[in-house]
Amino acid sequence: MTGSTGTIYLLHFSQPYQHARHYTGWALNLAERLAAHSHGSGSRLIEVISRAGIGFALARTTTGTRDKERAIKNAGGQVRYCPLCTPKPRKGRWA
Repeated sequence: MTGSTGTIYLLHFSQPYQHARHYTGWALNLAERLAAHSHGSGSRLIEVISRAGIGFALARTTTGTRDKERAIKNAGGQVRYCPLCTPKPRKGRWA
């Protein structure tokens, strides 16, 4: 599955949950994955923020493999890449 090309996406939380303000994920079918997230499933963090009454918005997407998603996550600092947080977001590995 690491070699499959899918969609890497950045979710922006409507308010922070402890230290978290964003979630970066990967999906072969983004619409299905977002539907799962909107029902409070798909990942543990999304389940937790949903239970806390925190919403989210799709902030950014790019195509790539799970390896590229991992590189984006490892780079950290997603606020710098979020167009909803930063007037001029960086491109970095999102390019």
